[in-house]
Amino acid sequence: MSVKQNIKNLSQDDLFEFIKNHKQPAYRAEQIRLALYKQKIEDFDEISNIPKSFREELQNNFDIFSIKIKTVRESSDGSVKFLFDLNDNNSIEAVYMPWYDNEDEKLERQTLCISTMAGCSVDCAFCATGKLGFKRNLESSEIIDQIILVEKYLRTKITNIVYMGMGEPFLNYSNTIKSLEILTDPNFELFSRKKITVSTSGIAPRITQFATSPRPVKLAISLHATDDKTRDYLIPMNKTFNLEVLMNSVEDYYKATKIPITYEYILFKDLNDTKEDIKRLTKIARRVPSRVNLIPFNDISFTNPIGPANTLKSANRQEMEVFAEELRKNQIPTIIRETFGGDIEAACGQLALSEEVKKVYNFS
Repeated sequence: MSVKQNIKNLSQDDLFEFIKNHKQPAYRAEQIRLALYKQKIEDFDEISNIPKSFREELQNNFDIFSIKIKTVRESSDGSVKFLFDLNDNNSIEAVYMPWYDNEDEKLERQTLCISTMAGCSVDCAFCATGKLGFKRNLESSEIIDQIILVEKYLRTKITNIVYMGMGEPFLNYSNTIKSLEILTDPNFELFSRKKITVSTSGIAPRITQFATSPRPVKLAISLHATDDKTRDYLIPMNKTFNLEVLMNSVEDYYKATKIPITYEYILFKDLNDTKEDIKRLTKIARRVPSRVNLIPFNDISFTNPIGPANTLKSANRQEMEVFAEELRKNQIPTIIRETFGGDIEAACGQLALSEEVKKVYNFS
């Protein structure tokens, strides 16, 4: 029995070829794509404007969904973590985060953090995903289906997307770009480019290449250090693309797109929290219009880490407030990002890693 292909992985040319081979008019391609992405069908029989015989051909040749929801955990803060099963028994995660107005508690936006890899090859010292190792890149269908399935499960419309879950998007560049082209296609009315952010640990050549994409989106740099020695310690990728190389690519991106940059900065106690770090971070943030997101460290001691991860400690809230205020005094827009889902293993890689441990030791 042959394995069906996922129809969302077809390029437009592939879809045209399939349609041509089945003696259907070319406009069927747009009918199918609108049904998949705008109407978000679950079955080919829902495409009522194409012949039944051709719907049967689609059914015989293709699957619509590439992943399945395995586990859902709801937090007391309103966030929801989803664990998905892939067809090869690997797992990935997505996290839903509702943001409310502080004054009237009105729901302002609904953000979904999505994955681009099963596991990750970058192995940042502070991230649980890296402890899984690299399994494989996600296909574009597996990236997009995270959004569609979460919206169906929660019966809501996601307003913002962040490519900030498991994996490094720019090491899965082609599928990341392919998914972005679909998500920002105005015909499908899914997302504005202003509502999507791609986070990278600093794959400099891809940042420069990303600047030439037809519909660029917001870019977040997983920075976390202001000197190469500390960044080498936290993010091994920095040994390949050091801070100066990274910053040159960031300047390329801003010059081409005029989109301000976000720098993500986990504040670690006695590591990257000095007055010199504030000076260097100020200098970095002034190279192009940008802002800084200060992030609390999510403890990964449950992974029994060795090396740098064994020594990392989060700065407390007061220390983060002081650091943020000093940056603001230097005219750097800075916010302290709240942590979502601490009670449901919502930090990147935590739930997938715990499931991996269950597989290895056959826990129920």
